Amino acid sequence: MTLPSADTAILLLGAQRSGTTWLGKIFDSHPDVLYRHEPDHGQLPPANAAIHTLVTAWIANRSQRTAAKRPFFRKSWQSAPAFWVRSALATLLAAATRLPAIGQSIARLSIPDFAETPPKRVAIKSVDWCDGVGAFARALPDSRTIVILRHPCGQVASVMRGNAGRRFTLREPGTDMPFDEIPTIRFAAARGVDEAAFQALPEAARYAWAWVMFNETALNALEGLPNAKIVVYEELCARPAEVARDLLTFAGLDWNPQTGEFLANSTNHQGTTGYYAVFKNAIAAAERWRTTMPPADREAVRVVVRQSTLARFWQDL
Repeated sequence: MTLPSADTAILLLGAQRSGTTWLGKIFDSHPDVLYRHEPDHGQLPPANAAIHTLVTAWIANRSQRTAAKRPFFRKSWQSAPAFWVRSALATLLAAATRLPAIGQSIARLSIPDFAETPPKRVAIKSVDWCDGVGAFARALPDSRTIVILRHPCGQVASVMRGNAGRRFTLREPGTDMPFDEIPTIRFAAARGVDEAAFQALPEAARYAWAWVMFNETALNALEGLPNAKIVVYEELCARPAEVARDLLTFAGLDWNPQTGEFLANSTNHQGTTGYYAVFKNAIAAAERWRTTMPPADREAVRVVVRQSTLARFWQDL
């Protein structure tokens, strides 16, 4: 199979629990797009000269974790039988990864793309690569980078809920924070909050510092670049079709009814949803923190974020 070029890759970046999976699936719903889910997991950003090689390796990554994120969509470069065979295989392997004895071995197996013609574009989703995003965009000027920002209270409330439910693998031994605590401490120290003061902060405030570090790092690295764009999660929830059309146009993709159908289904879901689900009531999900987050936690987040230029994206900060 001939893979799409790294030169025109679409990088979808955001802090965890900012809507990156949903954004990734919006792009994946386009029939001309090959999707890769977090192939950069655990990798450090390289020097500029190595960017093309690294992104090419990400595109070639067909592990179960990276190439088989549900839901699955029909593709223009794939026959109907190939789609159904691939979907069944991916579902079977996903179930097999839960088996205690062979789960890890199964997880390393590759999922074939079954492409009869080369996919036109590739979209790559990341929640880790804020340090490397500027190098990516500069090394690949024909690429596109989209950074999604979620209201810090909404993001912090979601991460705290997930951490309380033990849904994350902690990044560093000896910490109870599901983010890179050492870089966050260094970032806060540069703003006048030393390590002792940082550790004494309320939990929500420490999470807020991680939000500021990630998003400021990414946006500062992309400042002034014509191949980068910011999208606010709450705006995508409120006007999904309009905002998604604009993002696809920015990425050089036309509108497709399959994307419209996915947006309708993924924004108007009724009933309970899972923590990682992309099918939900989008507006309710975006606003849930306003009724579930304790006032003290909301104020702790606001105190931190008001010190950042990122506060300009939300009037209530």
